[in-house]
Amino acid sequence: MDTFHTPFTAMSIRFLKIVLVFALYSCNTTYHPESLRFTDYSVEGKSVADTTYGKYLKPFRDSMDIVMNEVVGNIAVKMDVKRPVTTLGNFLSDAFVYMAKEKFDPSASISYLGLGSIRRTYIDAGPVTRGAIFEVMPFDNLMVLITVKGDLLKKFIEDMEEGGGVSGFTMTIKDKKVTNILVGGKEIDLNAEYTLVSSDYYANNPNMSWFYSKAKRKDTQYLIRDAIMDYVKIMNSKSFPIGTELENRITLGN
Repeated sequence: MDTFHTPFTAMSIRFLKIVLVFALYSCNTTYHPESLRFTDYSVEGKSVADTTYGKYLKPFRDSMDIVMNEVVGNIAVKMDVKRPVTTLGNFLSDAFVYMAKEKFDPSASISYLGLGSIRRTYIDAGPVTRGAIFEVMPFDNLMVLITVKGDLLKKFIEDMEEGGGVSGFTMTIKDKKVTNILVGGKEIDLNAEYTLVSSDYYANNPNMSWFYSKAKRKDTQYLIRDAIMDYVKIMNSKSFPIGTELENRITLGN
């Protein structure tokens, strides 16, 4: 078989490429417009709507409407998202702690939920539907239980976002600093262990590895959205007015 030999070395080929690229760019001609002209075209709604897909999707849409319009329970007082206290966030955190105690660990005692996780800013008083709960918590995040020492929990609380939902603890914010942290009404014990109810979204956040990597972690297959709906049903069955007793968990110092 004949072999083709080239007189170019690898270095000379690279140089040749550079020369060719330079030559191409240097030979380009620049053009400038001498005038501009605009023409308006009107678009009229004379097209015929195609109802084929609408008819095809209607059974699915109707079925979904039935599921999402199901009334899960009743809310006594409107809950919303505000700073520094979010009654809606506190309600959600209460739901997580309550259901974690019921299903996984009686020692679960506290929860925190960042404002960014709450996708609907309020729930009105009255009947609440499954669809409304989906709007509040649309993501399929799973419940995770985190057990940590009090000293690490204290740093976590001090660093958390102002205005998130809290359950099982209270604190005071003064000059953007967290003080007077009470867990279950008592001063936080730096040597004791506490179980925080969180989600896999938070627990897998690499920016929070300083906290979650040092904790004892218990994963579940329980959607936190399901925890909310289960909590509403249980509270209603016990005639407990949902939306009350959600204030004064975060106070601003003078």
